[in-house]
Amino acid sequence: MRTISKEMQACIDACLSCYQMCFGMAMSHCLEQGGAHVKPKHFRAMIACAEMCRDSAHMMLMDWTQAKSLCALCAEACETCAKECEALPDMKDCVDECRRCADACRKMSGQKMAA
Repeated sequence: MRTISKEMQACIDACLSCYQMCFGMAMSHCLEQGGAHVKPKHFRAMIACAEMCRDSAHMMLMDWTQAKSLCALCAEACETCAKECEALPDMKDCVDECRRCADACRKMSGQKMAA
């Protein structure tokens, strides 16, 4: 069995946590709140972020050679979701989780951290 580096494990954990937050919030909180919470741009950003996070975690666990590239895309999806969620006052937990995941994915992909 291969050993997963601490950096990769941290990224996998961040991705799975962000997946749970975004998908869970979208399917429960946002759907129940309605209004701005389910506007297509916001809702799509949340689901896209959740799916990118899940896929990134899976590819790292598979030790896929392109996992780092996928992590770079995941960081972008997380930042997009964070910006969408910032516009709503009750989405701070999602914003924070997305930013943590984006940072972990940027680190994993070798990108510079956001300022």
